[in-house]
Amino acid sequence: MIQRIQSVYLFLASLFYFLYWFFGLKWYEEGYSILINFEFLLVLSKDLLSFLDLFLSVTSFIPLLISTICLLTLFLFKYRLTQIKLTKLSFYLSLFMSIYTVVYFIFTLNGLIEIMPSRIFEILLFAAIVNPFICSYLIYASLKSINRDQDLVTSIDRIR
Repeated sequence: MIQRIQSVYLFLASLFYFLYWFFGLKWYEEGYSILINFEFLLVLSKDLLSFLDLFLSVTSFIPLLISTICLLTLFLFKYRLTQIKLTKLSFYLSLFMSIYTVVYFIFTLNGLIEIMPSRIFEILLFAAIVNPFICSYLIYASLKSINRDQDLVTSIDRIR
């Protein structure tokens, strides 16, 4: 049901996170090599480095997961309670990505700016920092709108 505003919000969040994942995966891996070469990480044990490697490889696919959940939620408009639960899940994951993006770019931003081939890529890098925050807001707005629809439906079902 595309005419509902939450469908537009969910579609935009899904599209933005997919583009974030698709175009940013190569640069995420570049940033990973920059992150591993930090001085404070060189003193960590092999177990912690392998955990960090696993953590970074798992977090590289969270934007794709959020995009998939938002797209799936878009088509569950007849099941509002399920839609609310999935939207909350994608919202929490999006908040995690927002915090994680800030922490990740604190450590890797200078190194990534140095290896960027052009000024346009630098601008896209700064857009990648802002993207999870925009998507979190879009998912929050869709959740608010879905809850408003659910409240309207439950208010109609009451006995007067």
